[in-house]
Amino acid sequence: MDDVQRRLTPLLVRVRPNLVLIGAMSICFRGAIETAKYIREFLGDDVCIVLGGRHATETIYRDDENRVRHHLASPLRLIADGKVSSCFDIVLSGDGEHFIAEIGCVVASLEARGFSPRQAKFSLGHLTTTPGHWIAGTIMDDQVHTVCSSGMPLDYNGMPSPAEMFGITTSFDVFGGAPTAHVFSDIGRGCIYDCIFCSERISVVGPPRQFKISPHRLCGQLAAARRVVKADYGENFPVSAFIEDSTLLGWNSALVAQFEKVFDPLENPVRLGGQATIDQIVNNPALARRLGRMGLEYLFIGVETPRPELVGGLHKNIATKKGSWMERGDKAVEILSEAGIKVGVSLLFGMGEGAAERQQLFSALESWRKTGSLITISMNWAVQHPLRNTVQGNEYTYLDWAVSPGPMLSLLRNFGESSEIYPIAGGTSPDEASVKDILQATTEIMAMPPAHPMQKQEADHVPGRGGA
Repeated sequence: MDDVQRRLTPLLVRVRPNLVLIGAMSICFRGAIETAKYIREFLGDDVCIVLGGRHATETIYRDDENRVRHHLASPLRLIADGKVSSCFDIVLSGDGEHFIAEIGCVVASLEARGFSPRQAKFSLGHLTTTPGHWIAGTIMDDQVHTVCSSGMPLDYNGMPSPAEMFGITTSFDVFGGAPTAHVFSDIGRGCIYDCIFCSERISVVGPPRQFKISPHRLCGQLAAARRVVKADYGENFPVSAFIEDSTLLGWNSALVAQFEKVFDPLENPVRLGGQATIDQIVNNPALARRLGRMGLEYLFIGVETPRPELVGGLHKNIATKKGSWMERGDKAVEILSEAGIKVGVSLLFGMGEGAAERQQLFSALESWRKTGSLITISMNWAVQHPLRNTVQGNEYTYLDWAVSPGPMLSLLRNFGESSEIYPIAGGTSPDEASVKDILQATTEIMAMPPAHPMQKQEADHVPGRGGA
Protein backbone atom coordinates (compact mmCIF):
# COMPACT_ATOMS: atom_id res chain seq x y z
CA MET A 1 0.00 0.00 0.00
CA ASP A 2 2.93 2.38 0.49
CA ASP A 3 3.40 2.75 -3.27
CA VAL A 4 -0.35 3.25 -3.77
CA GLN A 5 -0.40 5.95 -1.11
CA ARG A 6 2.53 7.75 -2.74
CA ARG A 7 0.63 7.88 -6.02
CA LEU A 8 -2.76 8.57 -4.48
CA THR A 9 -1.81 11.39 -2.12
CA PRO A 10 -0.98 14.02 -4.80
CA LEU A 11 -4.32 13.29 -6.49
CA LEU A 12 -6.24 13.70 -3.24
CA VAL A 13 -4.44 16.97 -2.52
CA ARG A 14 -5.07 18.36 -6.00
CA VAL A 15 -8.64 17.15 -6.58
CA ARG A 16 -10.04 16.78 -3.05
CA PRO A 17 -12.91 14.63 -4.40
CA ASN A 18 -16.27 14.66 -2.68
CA LEU A 19 -17.18 11.31 -4.30
CA VAL A 20 -14.87 8.32 -4.78
CA LEU A 21 -15.96 5.23 -6.71
CA ILE A 22 -14.00 2.03 -6.10
CA GLY A 23 -14.52 -1.12 -8.15
CA ALA A 24 -13.05 -4.45 -7.10
CA MET A 25 -12.97 -8.10 -7.97
CA SER A 26 -12.89 -10.47 -5.01
CA ILE A 27 -9.13 -11.00 -4.88
CA CYS A 28 -8.77 -7.20 -4.89
CA PHE A 29 -11.23 -6.71 -2.01
CA ARG A 30 -8.50 -6.28 0.61
CA GLY A 31 -6.90 -3.61 -1.55
CA ALA A 32 -10.24 -1.82 -1.95
CA ILE A 33 -10.66 -1.77 1.84
CA GLU A 34 -7.18 -0.38 2.43
CA THR A 35 -7.61 2.23 -0.29
CA ALA A 36 -10.94 3.37 1.16
CA LYS A 37 -9.50 3.52 4.68
CA TYR A 38 -6.63 5.72 3.49
CA ILE A 39 -8.97 8.06 1.61
CA ARG A 40 -11.23 8.29 4.67
CA GLU A 41 -8.26 9.17 6.92
CA PHE A 42 -7.13 11.79 4.43
CA LEU A 43 -10.48 13.45 3.63
CA GLY A 44 -12.63 12.54 6.63
CA ASP A 45 -16.35 13.25 6.21
CA ASP A 46 -15.73 15.42 3.13
CA VAL A 47 -16.02 12.43 0.80
CA CYS A 48 -18.63 9.77 0.04
CA ILE A 49 -16.98 6.43 -0.81
CA VAL A 50 -18.91 3.95 -2.95
CA LEU A 51 -17.82 0.34 -3.55
CA GLY A 52 -19.04 -1.43 -6.67
CA GLY A 53 -17.73 -3.91 -9.19
CA ARG A 54 -17.76 -7.66 -9.51
CA HIS A 55 -17.17 -8.52 -5.83
CA ALA A 56 -20.15 -6.49 -4.63
CA THR A 57 -22.31 -7.85 -7.44
CA GLU A 58 -21.43 -11.46 -6.68
CA THR A 59 -21.97 -11.15 -2.93
CA ILE A 60 -25.18 -9.08 -2.77
CA TYR A 61 -27.95 -10.43 -4.95
CA ARG A 62 -31.65 -11.27 -5.23
CA ASP A 63 -32.77 -14.89 -4.94
CA ASP A 64 -35.47 -16.62 -6.99
CA GLU A 65 -38.14 -15.04 -4.78
CA ASN A 66 -36.66 -11.57 -5.30
CA ARG A 67 -35.33 -11.31 -1.75
CA VAL A 68 -31.96 -9.64 -1.13
CA ARG A 69 -29.35 -12.16 -0.05
CA HIS A 70 -25.81 -11.74 1.22
CA HIS A 71 -22.90 -14.07 0.59
CA LEU A 72 -20.45 -14.74 3.42
CA ALA A 73 -18.17 -12.15 1.79
CA SER A 74 -20.79 -9.40 1.36
CA PRO A 75 -19.07 -6.09 2.22
CA LEU A 76 -22.22 -4.89 3.99
CA ARG A 77 -22.45 -8.04 6.07
CA LEU A 78 -18.76 -7.83 6.99
CA ILE A 79 -19.13 -4.18 8.07
CA ALA A 80 -22.23 -4.95 10.13
CA ASP A 81 -20.40 -7.85 11.80
CA GLY A 82 -17.46 -5.60 12.70
CA LYS A 83 -15.00 -7.47 10.47
CA VAL A 84 -14.48 -4.44 8.23
CA SER A 85 -14.43 -0.80 9.26
CA SER A 86 -17.11 1.57 7.95
CA CYS A 87 -14.84 2.72 5.15
CA PHE A 88 -17.56 2.40 2.49
CA ASP A 89 -20.58 4.66 2.75
CA ILE A 90 -22.52 2.84 0.01
CA VAL A 91 -22.08 -0.56 -1.61
CA LEU A 92 -23.61 -1.04 -5.06
CA SER A 93 -24.39 -4.42 -6.60
CA GLY A 94 -25.37 -4.58 -10.27
CA ASP A 95 -25.75 -1.92 -12.95
CA GLY A 96 -24.05 1.33 -12.01
CA GLU A 97 -24.13 3.32 -15.24
CA HIS A 98 -26.96 5.63 -14.17
CA PHE A 99 -26.69 5.14 -10.41
CA ILE A 100 -23.26 6.77 -10.14
CA ALA A 101 -24.53 9.83 -11.99
CA GLU A 102 -27.52 10.10 -9.64
CA ILE A 103 -25.45 9.68 -6.48
CA GLY A 104 -23.08 12.34 -7.82
CA CYS A 105 -25.99 14.76 -8.08
CA VAL A 106 -27.02 13.91 -4.52
CA VAL A 107 -23.51 14.59 -3.22
CA ALA A 108 -23.32 17.91 -5.08
CA SER A 109 -26.67 18.97 -3.65
CA LEU A 110 -25.62 18.08 -0.11
CA GLU A 111 -22.39 20.05 -0.37
CA ALA A 112 -24.21 23.06 -1.80
CA ARG A 113 -26.41 23.06 1.30
CA GLY A 114 -23.48 22.63 3.68
CA PHE A 115 -24.00 18.95 4.48
CA SER A 116 -21.45 16.14 4.50
CA PRO A 117 -21.24 14.08 1.27
CA ARG A 118 -21.46 10.96 3.44
CA GLN A 119 -25.11 11.72 4.07
CA ALA A 120 -25.83 10.62 0.51
CA LYS A 121 -26.50 7.17 1.95
CA PHE A 122 -29.75 8.46 3.43
CA SER A 123 -31.05 9.26 -0.07
CA LEU A 124 -30.89 5.76 -1.52
CA GLY A 125 -34.64 5.30 -1.17
CA HIS A 126 -35.24 8.21 -3.56
CA LEU A 127 -33.23 6.58 -6.37
CA THR A 128 -35.28 3.44 -7.03
CA THR A 129 -36.42 4.58 -10.49
CA THR A 130 -32.82 5.03 -11.62
CA PRO A 131 -32.42 2.70 -14.65
CA GLY A 132 -30.71 -0.64 -14.30
CA HIS A 133 -30.96 -3.72 -12.13
CA TRP A 134 -29.12 -2.85 -8.94
CA ILE A 135 -29.09 -3.14 -5.16
CA ALA A 136 -27.63 -0.29 -3.11
CA GLY A 137 -26.86 -0.77 0.54
CA THR A 138 -25.44 1.00 3.57
CA ILE A 139 -25.07 0.56 7.32
CA MET A 140 -27.38 2.41 9.70
CA ASP A 141 -27.39 1.78 13.45
CA ASP A 142 -25.05 -1.17 12.88
CA GLN A 143 -27.65 -2.80 10.63
CA VAL A 144 -27.61 -3.53 6.90
CA HIS A 145 -30.11 -1.50 4.89
CA THR A 146 -30.63 -2.16 1.19
CA VAL A 147 -32.68 -0.53 -1.56
CA CYS A 148 -33.52 -2.25 -4.85
CA SER A 149 -34.12 -0.60 -8.19
CA SER A 150 -37.50 -0.83 -9.86
CA GLY A 151 -35.80 -2.66 -12.74
CA MET A 152 -36.15 -0.06 -15.47
CA PRO A 153 -33.95 -1.49 -18.27
CA LEU A 154 -30.82 0.27 -19.40
CA ASP A 155 -30.88 1.86 -22.84
CA TYR A 156 -27.47 0.82 -24.13
CA ASN A 157 -28.05 2.67 -27.40
CA GLY A 158 -28.32 5.96 -25.57
CA MET A 159 -25.02 5.59 -23.71
CA PRO A 160 -21.80 7.22 -24.91
CA SER A 161 -18.97 4.89 -25.85
CA PRO A 162 -15.96 4.53 -23.52
CA ALA A 163 -13.75 6.01 -26.23
CA GLU A 164 -15.84 9.19 -26.35
CA MET A 165 -15.94 9.50 -22.57
CA PHE A 166 -12.34 8.69 -21.67
CA GLY A 167 -10.34 8.88 -24.87
CA ILE A 168 -8.02 6.13 -26.12
CA THR A 169 -4.67 5.87 -24.38
CA THR A 170 -3.91 2.14 -24.68
CA SER A 171 -2.26 0.26 -27.52
CA PHE A 172 -1.98 -3.50 -27.91
CA ASP A 173 1.18 -4.86 -29.46
CA VAL A 174 -0.91 -7.41 -31.35
CA PHE A 175 -2.12 -4.46 -33.43
CA GLY A 176 1.34 -3.09 -34.07
CA GLY A 177 1.01 -0.36 -31.46
CA ALA A 178 -2.05 1.29 -33.04
CA PRO A 179 -4.25 3.07 -30.45
CA THR A 180 -6.63 0.40 -29.14
CA ALA A 181 -10.17 1.17 -28.04
CA HIS A 182 -12.18 -1.09 -25.76
CA VAL A 183 -15.56 -1.48 -27.43
CA PHE A 184 -18.73 -3.32 -26.47
CA SER A 185 -21.84 -4.57 -28.16
CA ASP A 186 -23.22 -5.06 -24.61
CA ILE A 187 -24.89 -8.35 -25.43
CA GLY A 188 -24.55 -9.27 -21.78
CA ARG A 189 -22.52 -8.96 -18.60
CA GLY A 190 -20.64 -12.20 -19.20
CA CYS A 191 -20.68 -15.51 -21.01
CA ILE A 192 -23.55 -17.65 -22.29
CA TYR A 193 -21.87 -20.75 -20.85
CA ASP A 194 -21.94 -21.90 -17.24
CA CYS A 195 -18.46 -23.21 -16.35
CA ILE A 196 -18.51 -23.76 -12.58
CA PHE A 197 -15.25 -21.92 -11.83
CA CYS A 198 -15.94 -18.76 -13.82
CA SER A 199 -17.37 -15.46 -12.59
CA GLU A 200 -18.51 -14.73 -16.16
CA ARG A 201 -20.93 -17.71 -16.06
CA ILE A 202 -24.51 -17.13 -17.16
CA SER A 203 -26.05 -18.27 -13.85
CA VAL A 204 -24.13 -15.45 -12.13
CA VAL A 205 -24.29 -12.59 -14.63
CA GLY A 206 -27.66 -13.39 -16.19
CA PRO A 207 -28.77 -13.99 -19.80
CA PRO A 208 -27.91 -11.83 -22.82
CA ARG A 209 -29.58 -8.42 -23.07
CA GLN A 210 -30.88 -6.57 -26.13
CA PHE A 211 -29.32 -9.28 -28.26
CA LYS A 212 -30.87 -8.40 -31.61
CA ILE A 213 -29.53 -4.84 -31.93
CA SER A 214 -26.03 -5.53 -30.63
CA PRO A 215 -24.40 -5.30 -34.10
CA HIS A 216 -25.64 -1.72 -34.42
CA ARG A 217 -24.20 -0.79 -31.02
CA LEU A 218 -20.87 -2.36 -31.94
CA CYS A 219 -20.80 -0.49 -35.24
CA GLY A 220 -21.51 2.77 -33.43
CA GLN A 221 -18.72 2.22 -30.91
CA LEU A 222 -16.22 1.39 -33.66
CA ALA A 223 -17.17 4.55 -35.52
CA ALA A 224 -16.72 6.52 -32.29
CA ALA A 225 -13.27 4.98 -31.80
CA ARG A 226 -12.33 6.04 -35.30
CA ARG A 227 -13.48 9.63 -34.64
CA VAL A 228 -11.55 9.83 -31.37
CA VAL A 229 -8.30 8.57 -32.91
CA LYS A 230 -8.71 10.93 -35.85
CA ALA A 231 -9.20 13.88 -33.49
CA ASP A 232 -6.48 12.98 -30.98
CA TYR A 233 -3.80 11.35 -33.13
CA GLY A 234 -4.31 12.55 -36.68
CA GLU A 235 -6.28 11.91 -39.85
CA ASN A 236 -4.27 8.94 -41.12
CA PHE A 237 -3.37 7.29 -37.82
CA PRO A 238 -4.27 3.55 -37.67
CA VAL A 239 -7.11 2.47 -35.39
CA SER A 240 -7.60 -0.79 -33.52
CA ALA A 241 -10.27 -2.04 -31.17
CA PHE A 242 -10.69 -5.01 -28.87
CA ILE A 243 -14.33 -6.13 -28.66
CA GLU A 244 -14.97 -7.00 -25.03
CA ASP A 245 -17.96 -9.32 -25.52
CA SER A 246 -17.24 -12.62 -23.80
CA THR A 247 -17.75 -14.15 -27.23
CA LEU A 248 -17.70 -11.90 -30.28
CA LEU A 249 -21.32 -11.16 -31.24
CA GLY A 250 -22.16 -14.49 -29.62
CA TRP A 251 -20.40 -16.09 -32.65
CA ASN A 252 -23.90 -15.97 -34.06
CA SER A 253 -24.49 -16.11 -37.83
CA ALA A 254 -27.52 -13.79 -37.78
CA LEU A 255 -25.73 -11.14 -35.70
CA VAL A 256 -22.63 -11.29 -37.89
CA ALA A 257 -24.84 -10.89 -40.95
CA GLN A 258 -26.35 -7.76 -39.41
CA PHE A 259 -22.89 -6.46 -38.59
CA GLU A 260 -21.84 -6.96 -42.22
CA LYS A 261 -24.79 -4.83 -43.34
CA VAL A 262 -24.11 -1.88 -41.04
CA PHE A 263 -20.30 -1.83 -40.84
CA ASP A 264 -18.20 -0.91 -43.85
CA PRO A 265 -14.54 -1.88 -43.24
CA LEU A 266 -13.39 0.23 -46.20
CA GLU A 267 -15.13 3.37 -44.98
CA ASN A 268 -14.17 2.74 -41.36
CA PRO A 269 -10.95 0.67 -41.32
CA VAL A 270 -10.37 -0.68 -37.82
CA ARG A 271 -8.09 -3.54 -36.84
CA LEU A 272 -10.30 -5.80 -34.75
CA GLY A 273 -9.75 -8.28 -31.95
CA GLY A 274 -12.24 -10.28 -29.94
CA GLN A 275 -12.98 -13.51 -28.09
CA ALA A 276 -14.65 -16.83 -28.91
CA THR A 277 -14.60 -20.41 -27.67
CA ILE A 278 -12.94 -23.36 -29.36
CA ASP A 279 -16.22 -25.13 -30.10
CA GLN A 280 -17.90 -21.99 -31.44
CA ILE A 281 -15.10 -21.67 -33.99
CA VAL A 282 -15.13 -25.38 -34.88
CA ASN A 283 -18.93 -25.50 -35.21
CA ASN A 284 -19.14 -22.39 -37.42
CA PRO A 285 -15.85 -21.85 -39.27
CA ALA A 286 -17.54 -19.70 -41.92
CA LEU A 287 -17.89 -16.89 -39.39
CA ALA A 288 -14.12 -16.70 -39.01
CA ARG A 289 -13.73 -16.07 -42.73
CA ARG A 290 -16.54 -13.49 -42.77
CA LEU A 291 -15.21 -11.63 -39.74
CA GLY A 292 -11.69 -11.78 -41.15
CA ARG A 293 -12.93 -9.86 -44.19
CA MET A 294 -14.47 -7.31 -41.80
CA GLY A 295 -11.11 -6.56 -40.18
CA LEU A 296 -10.87 -9.22 -37.45
CA GLU A 297 -7.22 -10.14 -37.18
CA TYR A 298 -6.87 -11.38 -33.61
CA LEU A 299 -8.99 -13.78 -31.54
CA PHE A 300 -8.49 -14.67 -27.89
CA ILE A 301 -9.50 -18.19 -26.86
CA GLY A 302 -9.50 -19.98 -23.51
CA VAL A 303 -7.99 -23.44 -23.29
CA GLU A 304 -8.03 -23.92 -19.49
CA THR A 305 -7.12 -27.61 -19.46
CA PRO A 306 -6.35 -30.31 -22.03
CA ARG A 307 -8.76 -32.70 -20.27
CA PRO A 308 -12.04 -30.96 -19.33
CA GLU A 309 -13.47 -34.21 -17.97
CA LEU A 310 -11.02 -34.01 -15.07
CA VAL A 311 -12.35 -30.66 -13.81
CA GLY A 312 -16.05 -31.41 -14.22
CA GLY A 313 -17.75 -28.22 -15.27
CA LEU A 314 -16.22 -26.88 -18.50
CA HIS A 315 -19.70 -26.11 -19.79
CA LYS A 316 -18.47 -24.69 -23.09
CA ASN A 317 -17.02 -28.12 -23.97
CA ILE A 318 -20.00 -28.86 -26.21
CA ALA A 319 -18.70 -30.65 -29.33
CA THR A 320 -17.31 -33.76 -27.69
CA LYS A 321 -18.23 -35.93 -30.70
CA LYS A 322 -15.84 -33.96 -32.90
CA GLY A 323 -12.68 -35.11 -31.15
CA SER A 324 -10.86 -34.43 -27.91
CA TRP A 325 -10.67 -30.91 -26.49
CA MET A 326 -7.12 -30.43 -27.75
CA GLU A 327 -7.94 -31.91 -31.17
CA ARG A 328 -10.72 -29.36 -31.47
CA GLY A 329 -8.25 -26.71 -30.30
CA ASP A 330 -5.97 -27.70 -33.18
CA LYS A 331 -8.90 -27.44 -35.58
CA ALA A 332 -9.95 -24.03 -34.26
CA VAL A 333 -6.44 -22.64 -34.70
CA GLU A 334 -6.30 -24.09 -38.22
CA ILE A 335 -9.62 -22.42 -39.10
CA LEU A 336 -8.44 -19.07 -37.76
CA SER A 337 -5.10 -19.35 -39.55
CA GLU A 338 -6.82 -19.99 -42.88
CA ALA A 339 -8.95 -16.88 -42.25
CA GLY A 340 -5.82 -14.80 -41.59
CA ILE A 341 -6.64 -14.40 -37.89
CA LYS A 342 -3.91 -14.62 -35.25
CA VAL A 343 -4.52 -16.35 -31.93
CA GLY A 344 -4.05 -15.43 -28.30
CA VAL A 345 -4.51 -18.13 -25.70
CA SER A 346 -5.72 -17.83 -22.11
CA LEU A 347 -4.39 -20.61 -19.88
CA LEU A 348 -5.87 -21.54 -16.52
CA PHE A 349 -3.88 -23.64 -14.06
CA GLY A 350 -4.64 -24.89 -10.55
CA MET A 351 -7.70 -26.93 -11.58
CA GLY A 352 -6.29 -30.23 -10.37
CA GLU A 353 -4.20 -30.92 -13.45
CA GLY A 354 -0.87 -32.67 -13.14
CA ALA A 355 2.49 -32.45 -14.89
CA ALA A 356 1.32 -34.73 -17.71
CA GLU A 357 -1.66 -32.50 -18.54
CA ARG A 358 0.52 -29.41 -18.50
CA GLN A 359 3.01 -31.00 -20.87
CA GLN A 360 0.16 -31.97 -23.22
CA LEU A 361 -0.98 -28.36 -23.17
CA PHE A 362 2.52 -26.99 -23.83
CA SER A 363 2.97 -29.40 -26.76
CA ALA A 364 -0.16 -28.02 -28.38
CA LEU A 365 1.01 -24.44 -27.84
CA GLU A 366 4.36 -25.29 -29.43
CA SER A 367 2.65 -26.57 -32.57
CA TRP A 368 0.43 -23.48 -32.77
CA ARG A 369 3.42 -21.22 -32.32
CA LYS A 370 5.37 -23.00 -35.05
CA THR A 371 2.61 -22.34 -37.58
CA GLY A 372 2.79 -18.61 -36.85
CA SER A 373 -0.78 -18.54 -35.52
CA LEU A 374 -0.09 -18.14 -31.79
CA ILE A 375 1.14 -14.65 -30.95
CA THR A 376 0.41 -14.25 -27.25
CA ILE A 377 -0.18 -16.32 -24.10
CA SER A 378 -2.05 -15.19 -21.00
CA MET A 379 -1.81 -17.17 -17.76
CA ASN A 380 -4.15 -17.39 -14.79
CA TRP A 381 -4.33 -19.59 -11.70
CA ALA A 382 -7.86 -20.70 -10.85
CA VAL A 383 -9.40 -18.65 -8.02
CA GLN A 384 -12.67 -19.38 -6.23
CA HIS A 385 -15.15 -16.57 -6.86
CA PRO A 386 -18.18 -15.89 -4.63
CA LEU A 387 -20.59 -16.67 -7.52
CA ARG A 388 -23.67 -15.53 -5.57
CA ASN A 389 -25.58 -18.64 -4.52
CA THR A 390 -24.12 -20.98 -7.13
CA VAL A 391 -20.80 -21.75 -5.45
CA GLN A 392 -19.90 -25.41 -5.28
CA GLY A 393 -17.13 -25.78 -2.76
CA ASN A 394 -14.94 -23.36 -0.89
CA GLU A 395 -16.39 -20.11 0.48
CA TYR A 396 -14.14 -17.28 1.63
CA THR A 397 -14.54 -13.77 3.05
CA TYR A 398 -11.67 -12.48 0.86
CA LEU A 399 -10.38 -10.27 3.69
CA ASP A 400 -6.77 -11.36 3.28
CA TRP A 401 -4.38 -10.34 0.52
CA ALA A 402 -4.58 -12.84 -2.34
CA VAL A 403 -0.80 -13.09 -2.55
CA SER A 404 1.54 -12.38 0.34
CA PRO A 405 4.84 -10.46 0.00
CA GLY A 406 7.74 -12.67 -0.98
CA PRO A 407 9.04 -14.64 -3.97
CA MET A 408 5.56 -15.68 -5.12
CA LEU A 409 4.44 -12.08 -5.46
CA SER A 410 6.99 -11.32 -8.18
CA LEU A 411 6.36 -14.66 -9.92
CA LEU A 412 2.58 -14.32 -9.95
CA ARG A 413 2.78 -10.81 -11.42
CA ASN A 414 3.05 -12.72 -14.70
CA PHE A 415 -0.44 -14.14 -14.16
CA GLY A 416 -3.61 -12.19 -14.88
CA GLU A 417 -5.44 -13.65 -11.88
CA SER A 418 -4.01 -15.78 -9.09
CA SER A 419 -4.05 -16.36 -5.37
CA GLU A 420 -2.10 -18.39 -2.87
CA ILE A 421 -5.03 -18.76 -0.46
CA TYR A 422 -8.26 -18.83 -2.52
CA PRO A 423 -8.09 -22.03 -4.62
CA ILE A 424 -11.21 -23.52 -6.18
CA ALA A 425 -12.73 -26.64 -4.66
CA GLY A 426 -10.71 -29.63 -5.84
CA GLY A 427 -8.01 -27.33 -7.17
CA THR A 428 -4.55 -26.43 -5.95
CA SER A 429 -2.77 -23.29 -4.79
CA PRO A 430 0.25 -22.16 -6.81
CA ASP A 431 3.62 -23.38 -5.61
CA GLU A 432 6.95 -21.85 -6.53
CA ALA A 433 8.28 -24.84 -8.49
CA SER A 434 5.15 -25.22 -10.64
CA VAL A 435 4.91 -21.51 -11.38
CA LYS A 436 8.57 -21.35 -12.40
CA ASP A 437 8.11 -24.37 -14.69
CA ILE A 438 5.08 -22.75 -16.33
CA LEU A 439 6.87 -19.45 -16.83
CA GLN A 440 9.90 -21.18 -18.33
CA ALA A 441 7.77 -23.29 -20.68
CA THR A 442 5.65 -20.40 -21.94
CA THR A 443 8.71 -18.15 -22.34
CA GLU A 444 10.45 -20.81 -24.43
CA ILE A 445 7.35 -21.32 -26.57
CA MET A 446 6.99 -17.62 -27.32
CA ALA A 447 10.72 -17.43 -28.14
CA MET A 448 10.28 -20.04 -30.87
CA PRO A 449 10.42 -18.59 -34.38
CA PRO A 450 7.25 -19.26 -36.38
CA ALA A 451 7.47 -21.37 -39.52
CA HIS A 452 6.47 -18.28 -41.53
CA PRO A 453 8.58 -15.33 -40.30
CA MET A 454 6.55 -12.84 -42.34
CA GLN A 455 3.52 -13.67 -40.21
CA LYS A 456 5.23 -13.13 -36.90
CA GLN A 457 3.80 -10.48 -34.58
CA GLU A 458 5.29 -10.10 -31.14
CA ALA A 459 2.84 -9.39 -28.33
CA ASP A 460 3.62 -8.83 -24.69
CA HIS A 461 0.35 -7.16 -23.73
CA VAL A 462 -2.64 -9.47 -23.48
CA PRO A 463 -6.01 -7.84 -24.20
CA GLY A 464 -9.26 -9.26 -23.11
CA ARG A 465 -10.54 -11.29 -20.17
CA GLY A 466 -9.84 -14.93 -19.58
CA GLY A 467 -13.50 -15.85 -19.73
CA ALA A 468 -13.66 -17.05 -23.35
